[in-house]
Amino acid sequence: MYNFISDIERVKQKSKLFCFRAEELICTHMVYWFKKIKIDWGLLVVILLGLLFLCTYSYLARQLPADWSNDPKLILNSPDETANLFFARHFAETGSLSFTDPANTIAGELVSPRSMRVINGQTVPAGFIGLPIVYGTLAKVFGLNAIPLFTPILAIIGIIFFYLIVKKLFGHQAALWSSVFAYVLPAYWYYSAKGLMPNIAFLVFFIISLYFFLQSLDQKKLFYYLFFGVFLGLSLMIRTSEVVWLGPLFLLLTLFNLKRVSWLYLFCSVVMAILFFTPVLYFNQQIYGSPLSVGYSLNNLLVGQTPVEQGLSVVKQIFLPFGADFKTSAINFYHYTYVLFPLWTILAAVSFLLSIFLFIVQKKWRLLAYAGLFLLFSAYLIVYYGSWRFNDNPDPNAVTIGTSYARYWLPIYLFSLPFIGWFISNLLKKFTIAKPAFGIFLFTCLFLVSYPTVMLGSQEGVYQVAKNLEEYQRLGQSVFDKTEANAIIIAGRLDKVFFPVRSVIFKLNNSGDYDRIKGLVEGGYPVYYFDFTLQPADVAYLNQTVYSAYGLNLSDELLKFGKQSLFQIKLKSNL
Repeated sequence: MYNFISDIERVKQKSKLFCFRAEELICTHMVYWFKKIKIDWGLLVVILLGLLFLCTYSYLARQLPADWSNDPKLILNSPDETANLFFARHFAETGSLSFTDPANTIAGELVSPRSMRVINGQTVPAGFIGLPIVYGTLAKVFGLNAIPLFTPILAIIGIIFFYLIVKKLFGHQAALWSSVFAYVLPAYWYYSAKGLMPNIAFLVFFIISLYFFLQSLDQKKLFYYLFFGVFLGLSLMIRTSEVVWLGPLFLLLTLFNLKRVSWLYLFCSVVMAILFFTPVLYFNQQIYGSPLSVGYSLNNLLVGQTPVEQGLSVVKQIFLPFGADFKTSAINFYHYTYVLFPLWTILAAVSFLLSIFLFIVQKKWRLLAYAGLFLLFSAYLIVYYGSWRFNDNPDPNAVTIGTSYARYWLPIYLFSLPFIGWFISNLLKKFTIAKPAFGIFLFTCLFLVSYPTVMLGSQEGVYQVAKNLEEYQRLGQSVFDKTEANAIIIAGRLDKVFFPVRSVIFKLNNSGDYDRIKGLVEGGYPVYYFDFTLQPADVAYLNQTVYSAYGLNLSDELLKFGKQSLFQIKLKSNL
């Protein structure tokens, strides 16, 4: 009798053997391809950590209203951020970087918030216009509500490319530690959360341009040269003034690598950089009257000069706009390194000095060249920005992370990290187990030191900024409910709260300004004054000594919000 059962068993055995061989073949091929692909585990760690830190970097952006297209408009913590957001949105919607406030037909150039200026009746940015152009263009693709998220996302991308640069120069272990530490670098962390400040965007575009420049030297492919030009152009769009050190840096890098440079491709990259920078020249000409001008008041002196005269004026203003005060520079740098970030400063200084010694002993001339360039351009940036006194904080003596020095010296902070990463990786070279344990311990220490400075600072920490923004929203809504749609508010430092829902005036500086206020009131514009609460006797005194001379009168308190109040300025005859 035919044995069906035995046949079935033989088929099962053959099937099992076939499956086993198939699995073996698949595993063999998988191992082969994994070995061939060579996964960069360090890069993978940096990317995964970036996804985690994106939640922290975007904290302020996520605290904002989900739909800020309706009143009250999105309120930010600084006039620069307010201006960048407004013009980014305006550019996305209209393709323009200027608008007309009808009130200025009466008030001249008086009606305007800080970080904006009125030129020939048009309200325009009072600084570099690159960020509104770039973010406005991106907003056309990703939507207006995505604008506050662009900087946190760019910050993560910047650290990924920073890893690739450090890996190329110092090795993968130094790159891993440098990049991991970069996530908790206080100034980088803080300004990644301040989404409408330009410094992170500039730094990231510079990092990407540097990566493609180094790649172009190794690979000599047109692709790398073109992308170098693209991102160099974008970085200069964001902060054109940084050309004073970016230009010499890339010139020196080119001179150091003359035999590795493809001159035709390099020329193409320069053309590409100019093409991407052209929108800035176009809009500068359109709104300021000169392609080389920006919104800062001194630059408008270029109008009427010949191109040669304009070029000389720009060079004079750009290279040392604040002079060269070495003592003031040293004091400011001390305050915004050791005083503000003591552990980071000590760690960076010790690693830098010991790394220099080891570079010389081990004859690592390429790394020594990096150290030399770092020292040279750091010294220039210290003098360039340190010679001036920035008073971003109402307390001029306060040393806080929100002061301009911290963001202007971001390149110094960031590019000091490879010395820390390289020193750690070399110090613990023989300790396979101890090295990651020490690195994690150090990262934890740096995180615990940075977190209070960045997030918990009582004056300008991220949590305090979020609390301020919430209060500004309530204040703005209260004032909007009390004022007419065409009202103008003299708001001082709180102009950022009321603009653009209401037209604003920063402050009244001279008698002519009071005459313009009278003209506005006569022209049908309700004018309000928002400042510290005044007692009735103080209001009467101001009316007698100031307002009555111009035919004006300050009303009694209309609204009280904390220690501040809203008053209306009326014609004296109407009382």
